[in-house]
Amino acid sequence: MSCEKATRGSSRRIEAGNVKEFWETGAGHYSTKQGCYIFALKAGRGYTPWYVGKTKRQSLRDECFGQFQLGKYNKALFNHRGKPVIFFVAPAGNKNVAPREVVVELEHYLIQQGYYENKGILNKANAKEPRWGIKGVLRSGRGKPDSTAGAFAKMMGI
Repeated sequence: MSCEKATRGSSRRIEAGNVKEFWETGAGHYSTKQGCYIFALKAGRGYTPWYVGKTKRQSLRDECFGQFQLGKYNKALFNHRGKPVIFFVAPAGNKNVAPREVVVELEHYLIQQGYYENKGILNKANAKEPRWGIKGVLRSGRGKPDSTAGAFAKMMGI
């Protein structure tokens, strides 16, 4: 996603023109879908999640670049380095509608996982670190998992 350099200061901003360009140049197949979106900043070889959102009854196009959301994205851009990136988690294929309860549960999970990766995530609701993990599989820190953890992860499809 491209963004505009601010007239004052050293930060960039995502403006309405950038949003229009975004939907016109490659992301259009997500525009009518429902699901979750994660705004992140890419710096070096990694991504840092800064905001997680969900569609309510609208499409991703109508929801993820609203005034409230752009305020969150631009706050992250102003205060941190990196290229703005957005990830979509939406139904595959031609399916556009996702069950409401699935989207809500997915958003809670993504916020918790985003908080685990970045304590400064801009979501306030549901931004808490889960009190559990599976050593070598899920939220267990750095390092290569042992063969048992690898076998478990493969068996469970994690």
